[in-house]
Amino acid sequence: MILCEEEEILVHHANQPLGTAITDCRLNRQSFVPLYQQIKDLLLARIEHGELAIGDVIPSEAQLGAAFQVSRLTVRQALYELRVEGYIIREKGRGTFVGGSVAIRSGPR
Repeated sequence: MILCEEEEILVHHANQPLGTAITDCRLNRQSFVPLYQQIKDLLLARIEHGELAIGDVIPSEAQLGAAFQVSRLTVRQALYELRVEGYIIREKGRGTFVGGSVAIRSGPR
């Protein structure tokens, strides 16, 4: 479950009945870092720290946009970059999932 102020979004975990809470999803609108990059960094940190495991469902673009109070296109750019880097998999008609290459990438650097 992603908790953003008063907004709640469910994250379905592949091997667990209930999701975990992502508690801090406020964006710094005064920062020079683009909003999509802040969203990408937040999701990537959750993936790399194991809060989102391989096979977990990521909320839809519309749900994330509402939670972060940004446009769907801003969320789409963040998800696109995570997909290109292999962290998530997007399947038309099914949703967005944490990808299988996460285990390799999140190891010690």
